[in-house]
Amino acid sequence: MENISYDALEKIGYKGYLLPKDAPEKVLQFGEGNFLRAFVDRFFDMGNEATGWNGKVVMVQPISGAFGFADGINAQDDLYTVLVRGKENGNTVDESRVISACSRCLNPYREDDYRAMMEVAVSDDLEIIVSNTTEAGIAYDPSCKADDMPPASFPAKLAQVLHTRWAAGKPGVIVLACELIDHNGEELLRIMNQYVSDWGWEDEFAQWMANDCTVCTTLVDTIVPGRIRDASEAAAVAERLGYEDPFLAVREPFQMWGIQGDESLAEKLPFVKAGLPGVFVTPDVTPYKKRKVRILNGAHTAFVPGSWVAGFDIVRDCMHDETIRGFMNTMLYDEVIPTLAADLDVEDCKAFAAAVENRFDNPFIDHALLSICLNSTAKWRARDLPTLKDYVAETGNLPKCLATSLATLISFYTQELVSREGDGLHLRRSDGTEYTAQDDAFVLDFYAAHAGADDAQLVHDVLTNEQMWGEDLTQIAGLEEFVVSALAVVRTEGAKQAFANAQA
Repeated sequence: MENISYDALEKIGYKGYLLPKDAPEKVLQFGEGNFLRAFVDRFFDMGNEATGWNGKVVMVQPISGAFGFADGINAQDDLYTVLVRGKENGNTVDESRVISACSRCLNPYREDDYRAMMEVAVSDDLEIIVSNTTEAGIAYDPSCKADDMPPASFPAKLAQVLHTRWAAGKPGVIVLACELIDHNGEELLRIMNQYVSDWGWEDEFAQWMANDCTVCTTLVDTIVPGRIRDASEAAAVAERLGYEDPFLAVREPFQMWGIQGDESLAEKLPFVKAGLPGVFVTPDVTPYKKRKVRILNGAHTAFVPGSWVAGFDIVRDCMHDETIRGFMNTMLYDEVIPTLAADLDVEDCKAFAAAVENRFDNPFIDHALLSICLNSTAKWRARDLPTLKDYVAETGNLPKCLATSLATLISFYTQELVSREGDGLHLRRSDGTEYTAQDDAFVLDFYAAHAGADDAQLVHDVLTNEQMWGEDLTQIAGLEEFVVSALAVVRTEGAKQAFANAQA
């Protein structure tokens, strides 16, 4: 069986959409990983089909050590397959699409590819630059120099590209930063301006970046597990498709890409203009970030540690348990969503919460609870504590599910202690399974020091630990007493009973 290519698809009589190989290169993309290819490039591919935009994407490896990625995907004409697998509106989804939006992948750490990247920079066809270089990618590196080929940091590379384009007298471009940091576009522009200052570049160039380019903050949301790990399943998929594809990527059906900008921007982005679901331009993505953090991420952090203590191992199994699923939904619909009404449409939040339940019940993803439990203290502080405080402020009452989640979080760190070693807190849950709780060292040291402590004193010491929470949580009326009571239920009757009590 041949690897995917234009010729291979012609041989098997492929009838799906394919953009011609020689379509103009309108996008320069920093990053070539599964997320960009399964999410962003799929949007460009579908936008091409829907609107006739006719634009190819040039991928650029952001780091040197991608081990031949460029050569491998270029050898198959930069075609690859995206499998969309999961649940949507209660139905199982398992569908494939060949992505033909990419033209080539460059490794700028090779001289010829670096020069090719700069040729794209000054092309009359270039309209959009996209990036996803991980959360660490948008960072200032003072060692970068203006004549590096290329400089180490992504913002320095992009500054070089834009300066070359400006010097050639070309018009500005749209920059879509997809890294998962707050205000990603603003931070990217700030660091590029720092390089302009460091390198003594022209004020006119900085003004061109600010006025002629549109550097957008964006918010992205989809789960991309990547490749199929089971060899027999991968072989079956290849047999079904009729070709081999070492760069096949798997993702879930849910997608959301909020792009901060005005109405004129929407007309310039083919996937927005096409009206594709889940992508939109908005004057401010901040409320949508709040929705994602408090509903999706907040739900994970609220039910996962307690579910682990109750003997569960993966997220999907939790969604098949009436008590745990009920706990999550009661928390979301009765406690979280009402606190978002001032910033967001309530019905939209409810639809998002329903999608979250579908996403957690994905039959194709075994999402391990322990992986979600990493750094749970900081996660609960950022994702769940603000909702708890807002609920108390608005209603004068404690949100029982959120308060119970704090009790189950404490129980996660205070199961039977095996040892405290460098890589974490080694514990044993009631079914005999040993596990490692990983968190900031001060958190792990705290719980190790409190092993075997009286629960009332333990809860008091946890809630008054301002290093954990940034404040004294005993100042929230009734919280300490509630958590002590809920923790007692976890200890004697189990975490599931505590979850059930919170819904009563």
